[in-house]
Parts: sequence; C-alpha cells; structure tokens
Amino acid sequence: MGTTGENIEGTAKEAVGEALGKEDLEREGEQQQKKAQKQEEAEEMQEAADHKAREADGHAGAEQAASNE
Repeated sequence: MGTTGENIEGTAKEAVGEALGKEDLEREGEQQQKKAQKQEEAEEMQEAADHKAREADGHAGAEQAASNE
C-alpha cells in the first residue's frame, strides 16, 4: 500500500477509534499516519538525492569533456 493509502487507512482507524471510544485503535491510526508521513519524507529526500547525483554526474561529464578539448 502506498503512503497515501496508508495515511487514509490511519485516518479512518483514528476516526473509528475515536467514535467507538477505543483508544488503542485511535493510537494505531495515529501511528499509521505518522509512519506514512515519514515514508513520504524519506521518498522525497531520496528523490532529491537522486536529482543531486544526476546533476553531479552531468557536471563531471562536462568537466571531462572540457579537459579533453
């Protein structure tokens, strides 16, 4: 399940837990939402790191081409 689905499921659990007075289900939903948020943050950081690595590769290629001229 993706982070969006995980977040929605957590929100639903939290709401059901709150409505039924089941604190354990409510806490589980909150934790599931936090997990989804952290996974999303990690994915964003990985994307940024991948982008920086591609930029660095591009600069290294340009440097090498310039030094071969």
